[in-house]
Amino acid sequence: MFFSPRLLLVIGLLPLGAAAQALLPAALPSDAFQAKALLALSDADMIPATYVTGQLGPPAGADALTVVAFDGHRAQPVSVKTLSISNSVVGPPATLAITPDGRYAILAEVLGPRPTAQATLADLPNGRTLTVVDLADPQRPRVVQRLTGPARVSSVSISADGALVALAVNPRGDGTATPLWLYHLAQGQLSGGVAVAIPGWTAGETLVNALFHPGRPLLALTNQTRARVLFAEVQAVGSTWQLVPWGEPVGLEQGPFLTCFSPDGHYFFANATYTGGAAPALPYRMTRGAVVSVRLDAQRDAHGQPVHLVTSRAPTGILPEGLAVSPDGRLLVTVNLEQTTDPLGTPGRSRYASLSLFAFEATTGELTAAGDFAFDGLLPESAVFDNSSRRLAVANFGQLDDPAAAGSLDFWRVVGEVHGPERLQLVKTKYALPVQRGINTLGIVR
Repeated sequence: MFFSPRLLLVIGLLPLGAAAQALLPAALPSDAFQAKALLALSDADMIPATYVTGQLGPPAGADALTVVAFDGHRAQPVSVKTLSISNSVVGPPATLAITPDGRYAILAEVLGPRPTAQATLADLPNGRTLTVVDLADPQRPRVVQRLTGPARVSSVSISADGALVALAVNPRGDGTATPLWLYHLAQGQLSGGVAVAIPGWTAGETLVNALFHPGRPLLALTNQTRARVLFAEVQAVGSTWQLVPWGEPVGLEQGPFLTCFSPDGHYFFANATYTGGAAPALPYRMTRGAVVSVRLDAQRDAHGQPVHLVTSRAPTGILPEGLAVSPDGRLLVTVNLEQTTDPLGTPGRSRYASLSLFAFEATTGELTAAGDFAFDGLLPESAVFDNSSRRLAVANFGQLDDPAAAGSLDFWRVVGEVHGPERLQLVKTKYALPVQRGINTLGIVR
């Protein structure tokens, strides 16, 4: 990262927005991030080694949502604002969703804040708070609703028409029997939350993601326990909903963690951590992860039902928790923790994190690896492409040699051609924006 330990001390003495604006480095105009705003969640309680040791980091203020507004012409943001909103780095970076029109963000906290300064990970209560933030003016974001939802939500997704919100709920919370909840969303207000049965679901299995299709009322329901995904139509039945399977479930790689659709909705992507998804397995063994592409409705069976097919599989770096597809649908990236969860000074701890970049060919569904790109990063969990599909923002939890230090929003550029003679690469720019320690989940207002 671009800032020194002395600058990090300054960050600790300034409000987050003031610190970010005071320490902005110079950036080339060509690195202008094409978006209205970036949203970043930061968990102030955990440090990367907490997964292994169970010990939280030193108190570092409150959990935060940072809203970074851009004008599309300069790399530096025009505004950096923070809101105190409880969130957690535990689980997939999928607990922040933005309505298709960019007006509202919905957030789930997963685990609540530490009850005391001496608390451990085991002491953190299951979170129940859902928060709605109005982004009509990204330079003046405001909370418009807080309500109590199911315990330990692991993902939030919003339907293409902006009217429904789907929550995946962990079995360690309220998701043991019925892990899917649906809510109405209207004028920035959530209402009518109910648990909805998933056909063929076995109580106790983990629904790690419930993701809406970008163009129709279809959910991709990823079962981490069985490593498969079920596509199901959402149908209104009176004041509630029912799910109707759309084709048979599709098998995925071991430990599926995050998912996304291609922008046109024809393909579904899922990464795989190869951990089995169980926290007791930490520290993780050194195994490369994978990403797969699935063609929806690739063919029809004898009864005219859709058949979804895995079209490609490609290896990633170790522990690919983050996953993002570019708006033009031609690039895919995974954000890999590598071995940065191990405590500082232990033999198994890696000296880098990484990104894995892939070119995607929509006519065949083929993923072609451009390479793994290592960087001086710590527990990076999330990434988003800008509107140009040539810039990438990456959540960097903290400093590699100081896990208690502030986090940063790092910016990368895509260099080369997707399918051409010039080699496709990712280049980390010197531009990084300091944020609250524990940055874990990103969202974008396009």
